[in-house]
Amino acid sequence: MFNHRNLFAFVTVLFCLSSSVFAQQNVTLLFDNTGAEIGVTTPGTTSFSFMGSSWSGGIVETVGSPPLYASGAYSYEVQGGSAMVVFDPPVTNVNFFYVHGNGFPPGTATARATNGTIVDTGDSDQVTTFGDPDHFLDFDEDLPIASITFTGGVIDNFSYTTTAGPAEFNFNMAEGAWLNRDTDGEGILFDFGPSLNLLFGAWFTFTLQPADPGNPPPMDIGFNGQRWMTSLMAINGNTASGPLRARQGGEFDSPPTASETGVVVGQISVEFLLCDLAQVDYMIDSAGVSGSFQIEPLEKVVNPNGFSCI
Repeated sequence: MFNHRNLFAFVTVLFCLSSSVFAQQNVTLLFDNTGAEIGVTTPGTTSFSFMGSSWSGGIVETVGSPPLYASGAYSYEVQGGSAMVVFDPPVTNVNFFYVHGNGFPPGTATARATNGTIVDTGDSDQVTTFGDPDHFLDFDEDLPIASITFTGGVIDNFSYTTTAGPAEFNFNMAEGAWLNRDTDGEGILFDFGPSLNLLFGAWFTFTLQPADPGNPPPMDIGFNGQRWMTSLMAINGNTASGPLRARQGGEFDSPPTASETGVVVGQISVEFLLCDLAQVDYMIDSAGVSGSFQIEPLEKVVNPNGFSCI
């Protein structure tokens, strides 16, 4: 067994995305039954849907106390138990007014990704004045938000950025490098086979942990040294997945030898969540290791001000 955080060293990712895959829109819910919300956030409404968000568990209501609001005289109140908003598709850049007091207990907002992973959390603030800017929460994480639960408090001026969802990728445009900015270059090298509709992935990595003498490579991919792993992945929408093989033997610039082998050691999948964000999930059965990491275009990492998905 080895520490999977030491498993990766450097990998580069080439992946092809069509331009303008995602259409984004900024949305703000005022809960005041005005503008685009007319007929949606009417007083007394408990469950409703608006611009990709579905709300339940609370109520659109007013108690006539200005410090509870950031606009108008209505908000979404969590009067007992909990409330929830679900996004389809997931959203980014969530910002909202969140307070308690004047008869409303404090609450905690918990944002989760599609797989249930907690993306961010924040607590409500004690009321002070109408629309106090210090009482806004920001959930601006890399992983898109699929839902937020609220255990109490009052919510107003709820803003988020929508995406059109990863409808289609153009795998023939194989340009760009993707890596994990949280490590020293974690990623995967991809090549698309259009006639087979398969994605080939080559993963070059290493570990610093010692070998298991009773389980030689490639089954024990945790021993000290370099590793090649590859995968021929089937494509389904915005996701590619397949068996992960550990490679052994061979030398650079040398003819093939009989010692070159490849053994299936687990599974890997790559899901593109946004035009500039993907998630890699892996399971290496032979070493008892599993995990996930996010990758971004190398251009975005080294030139954030000049990068654009379009």
